[in-house]
Amino acid sequence: MAVLAPLLSAFRATIPSREPSGVAETGVPGVLFFWIDAPTPRSPLLYDTGIVILGQGRKVGYLGGREYHYDADTCLVLGVPVPFECASFGTPAEPLLGIRLNVDLGLLHRLVARLASKPADPIHGGVEPLRMQGPLLDAAARLVASLTDPLDRQIVGVAAMEEIVYRVLRSEHGRVLYTLTQHQTPYAHIAGALERIHGDFQQPLAIEDLARESAMGVSSFHRAFKEVTGDTPLQYIKKIRLLKAKSLLVFEGRRVEEAAYDVGYASPSQFSREFKRYFQVSPSEASSLPYSDGLPA
Repeated sequence: MAVLAPLLSAFRATIPSREPSGVAETGVPGVLFFWIDAPTPRSPLLYDTGIVILGQGRKVGYLGGREYHYDADTCLVLGVPVPFECASFGTPAEPLLGIRLNVDLGLLHRLVARLASKPADPIHGGVEPLRMQGPLLDAAARLVASLTDPLDRQIVGVAAMEEIVYRVLRSEHGRVLYTLTQHQTPYAHIAGALERIHGDFQQPLAIEDLARESAMGVSSFHRAFKEVTGDTPLQYIKKIRLLKAKSLLVFEGRRVEEAAYDVGYASPSQFSREFKRYFQVSPSEASSLPYSDGLPA
């Protein structure tokens, strides 16, 4: 039985835009609504930390040799930002409809402080699919149902959003978020390295420095980094620079040379080669790529 689809459809009817795909604020802090009315081919994009819940349609994500299938029965939980490749499946008759919850670290700490402590997990991946059922599905339904009423959004919506994070934390895949609050774990160290990369991606980044800052040897850092993100550190940095460059080209109208220099490339020609290898189009054609309309993961 489709629980969220009619609720998401009712919220979409309140949005003035009739574009075939788009993203909209919901009025609940940290929660975005998105829709896609046509199949979208596999294409690279950046998934940020958060929880992606679909009420209708489906997506397939590709990361580090693994496939992640999520739909109305399965949400996706991301503890760290990862460069994904993603294909979306929606049609005008049955559009893909979903919400994305940004996960606030302060909220995580407050919730974890009230939970029984868990034994430290070995290093694990930063992305997990999770079944949408029971109290988790109930909380998601309350959140989506609140979106059409301004007062409900402020009271019911905020409470339901926090309950969703709580339910995820208590689930079998809660470690993806829980371990972010355990500062001396390898997972948390890698999360810190990712924060450094996203803040300084324009600058030269030595893997030895990132490993030292993460309190790891270089080989241990490499292994842990790939386990969490699906990429080696160098692969990850390159993908982040190219994805940031795509954003500059599409949303800020930068020239190719400007975008190349702004994301840390010394050679625009090298940038163009690597951009085309990753996205399968040249930088001048970036606006033709899927997910070039501001859609979230």
